[in-house]
Amino acid sequence: MEKKPIETLIPEPRTLLRNRRGGAANVILTALLVEAARLVDEKYDIPVIEKAGRVAFKTKKGFLSLMDEIGLHAAISYLLTLSDASEPDDPFFKVYDNFFMPCESCKAILDAYNAAEDKSTVKWVSQEEQEKKVDDFLVLKLLIKRFQAVAFMTASEVVDAGVIRLKDVEEICRRDFGWEEGPFAMMNRMGIQEAMQMVTEKMELSHRKEINFPIPKLLITQAQNNTPWPLNPSEY
Repeated sequence: MEKKPIETLIPEPRTLLRNRRGGAANVILTALLVEAARLVDEKYDIPVIEKAGRVAFKTKKGFLSLMDEIGLHAAISYLLTLSDASEPDDPFFKVYDNFFMPCESCKAILDAYNAAEDKSTVKWVSQEEQEKKVDDFLVLKLLIKRFQAVAFMTASEVVDAGVIRLKDVEEICRRDFGWEEGPFAMMNRMGIQEAMQMVTEKMELSHRKEINFPIPKLLITQAQNNTPWPLNPSEY
C-alpha cells in the first residue's frame, strides 16, 4: 500500500490562526519522531524507546513504529523540510534552527531504505524488538520525561506563535494522535513547575549536543506565575 506523506497523515485543525511552515499538528508529531531517532543515536534499546513513547502519552504505538507506518522516506524528507536553512529570516527557522535536523540514525536507515530492493524489509522496529520485554525502569522513566518535555515545548510554542489555540492543541492530540491527555492537561496534572523543569533539562541536554531547543515565552510566563493552563471551556 502506498504510504501517505507525513503532512497528510494527521489532519490540521480547522482553526489554524496563522499559516506557517509545518503547521501545528505536524510540528508536535515530527518533533517526537526525531527525538525517538536521536535516542537510537544515543544507543538506547529500541524496545525501551518504543515503550517510553507509548507510556508517555498512553498510546498503542511508539514513535519509531509510527515512522515505519508513515514511511521512512516521507518522514525523514519532512525533517529535511522543517530544518531547511535556506532562508535564515524565515520565522519558523528563527525559532527552531537545527532542532528538526535528521540525526545520524535517520541518515543511515534512509540510506539502507534507498539501497534495498525490498523496501518493506527496512524498518526501525523488527518483530523481535516489538515482542521484547523492557525491564530497565529507570531508563524507561528517563525517556518518558524526554518525550513529554518535547511535547510540552512544541505544544506551547505553536500556541505562543499564534498558529493555533490551546484548546485545539488539546483536541488534536487526543482525537488525532490518540493520546489519553493533551499536553497542557498533562502539565496541569504533574504541576507546571515540574513540567518546566523537564523542559529545561531537555534544553540543557540538547544544547550540550549543539541542538537548538527553544523554550517559548508562554511556557516561561506560565511557570513564573505558577498557575495551571486554562482548560475549562469558559477560559479558552
